[in-house]
Amino acid sequence: MSNQMLPQYTTKLFTGVWDEMSDFVSDYKSSGLYVTNNKISDSSAGTLYYLLYARYGNSPIANRDVNQFKYKVFSIIFQYGPKWEKDLAIQTAIRGLTEDEIRLGSKAIYNQALNPQTEPSTAALSEISYINQQNTTNYKKSPLEGYAMLEGLLRDDITKIFIDKFNICFKKFVNNELPLIYVSDAEEDEDDGD
Repeated sequence: MSNQMLPQYTTKLFTGVWDEMSDFVSDYKSSGLYVTNNKISDSSAGTLYYLLYARYGNSPIANRDVNQFKYKVFSIIFQYGPKWEKDLAIQTAIRGLTEDEIRLGSKAIYNQALNPQTEPSTAALSEISYINQQNTTNYKKSPLEGYAMLEGLLRDDITKIFIDKFNICFKKFVNNELPLIYVSDAEEDEDDGD
């Protein structure tokens, strides 16, 4: 029998709470914070589990109460998860733009109505149906301008910002909080024949 010294913490590790993605998703879906108008999809929850595992898998949790730890995690998902999920969808759409869409500019339409038959209200925002003249301006970006705008919209830190929010769920200083006490089962002979 070999004695092996492993670091022991006073709280569980992330992997001690959830060692399987399905357990994480199941706990999330059964929590009171999995609500219709402010939840992430099962697919995103699975991805989140693997991201948390990669970052915090062997980190001890900050709470002695495992349920409180779980609800801290679910609270962060409730607060920031839907935005993270939407930001990822927007980034996917931006990365999927075609060359023509990247160079597409805005369009301005100017209408002029001389002597219309109806009197528009000064407080109305609706347009009158009669026009005498129309001018349009169509803008097209140069490739350089289009790519510069695209590059400005692409972000690589969306997930990092979200995962960093979970830092509060884990201990900041990972060392033994209590002194290690070793107990041996072998009894020593106190009398050596004295």
